[in-house]
Amino acid sequence: MVDRTLRRIFILSGIALILWVLYLLKPVVLPFIAAFLVAYLFSPLVDKLHKIGLPRWLSISIVFVGIGVVLTLAMWYLVPLVWQQLMYARDSIPAGIHWLNYTFLPWVSQTFSVDPMEIDTQQMSTVVMEYIQTNYSADSIQAMLLKVAQSGLNFIQIGGTVVLIPIIAFYFLLDWDRMLESFRRLIPRPYEKSTLHIVNECHSVLGAFVKGQFLVMFLLGTVYAVGLQVIGLEVGLIIGMVAGLASIIPYLGFAVGIIAAVIATLFQFGIDWMQLVLVGVVFMIGQAIEGYVLQPFLLGDKIGLSPVAVVFAVLAGAQLAGFLGMLIALPVAAIIVVLLRHARDCYEKSRIYGQSGVIIQETGAGSISIETDQVDVDIELKNQESKCLQDAEKSSKIELIDNKEP
Repeated sequence: MVDRTLRRIFILSGIALILWVLYLLKPVVLPFIAAFLVAYLFSPLVDKLHKIGLPRWLSISIVFVGIGVVLTLAMWYLVPLVWQQLMYARDSIPAGIHWLNYTFLPWVSQTFSVDPMEIDTQQMSTVVMEYIQTNYSADSIQAMLLKVAQSGLNFIQIGGTVVLIPIIAFYFLLDWDRMLESFRRLIPRPYEKSTLHIVNECHSVLGAFVKGQFLVMFLLGTVYAVGLQVIGLEVGLIIGMVAGLASIIPYLGFAVGIIAAVIATLFQFGIDWMQLVLVGVVFMIGQAIEGYVLQPFLLGDKIGLSPVAVVFAVLAGAQLAGFLGMLIALPVAAIIVVLLRHARDCYEKSRIYGQSGVIIQETGAGSISIETDQVDVDIELKNQESKCLQDAEKSSKIELIDNKEP
């Protein structure tokens, strides 16, 4: 017992040490984790091409070239449209400030009986310059320039990481089967079958969820963008794309999209209640399509979490790992749900959980029925009574013999 306990303590200490080292090497490990996720997402497509008869390296190359072509075409068509709308948004800033000063703020003052207020851009720029001259000296400017240079180096490092991820993913995909076999050989033989069953279940749930979520993001962004363009919003394409991308985090896409669309509508049309109602209709239609069409058919009940649990998972991920934690909160929650379900099954089958109690029922004719999980026996009271009478007769005969012997 002592040896087993010490062995478990040693194993747990080793795992803790490995996790601590990985945490210290987080900047180095993150590109490999990202590359592993990319390899995991595209490994089924590579396997299909490999089964056709293509060499594995050629299958991986075709997949990567296809991804590059799709991204290039998307950028080729979307960048001019997005740039045009950004220029429109820049040119609309003076008109927006004028609308705030002469339409919105007077309406607020009259409606809520507050003191009138006006945005003075000249005064704002003067205040900013005075603050910079007062609080920042030449040394501060040098420090700021140094931070800008460091930011540039960080940007270069991020660019190098982005280039490095596809290369690492290529080698992951090239050795994918051998790597999985190596992981399988690490599983203890008595637990191999159950472990592989759990891993396969996690794989099916996670794969279906990730693929379905990306389709939901794309289709929902298309719905928002087309709807906002139809009602005449000039920057509807940008808002729809941002709302679709933000929908990878539950409820964030809807919140970001409708707030941005309302602000853009106010700048473009002023306080036009009909346009605001149309914006609300577009996002209500998007939510209805997501809730009744996209989610049931593309995702279904892949995670098994209630809306409250989804919100809790997202907030917990944000608290633990920031924006990255929000992105991976639901996939991690899907895996945790599978593990907890199997842990509950093991617990219910264990000796700690125990067996159900004994149920005793009277069945009539002087008999009783005793039922448990393993026993279902009928005991006849008459047989018990006859056995008791026979024992009593035997004991009385023995007593008579003993009395006659003296």
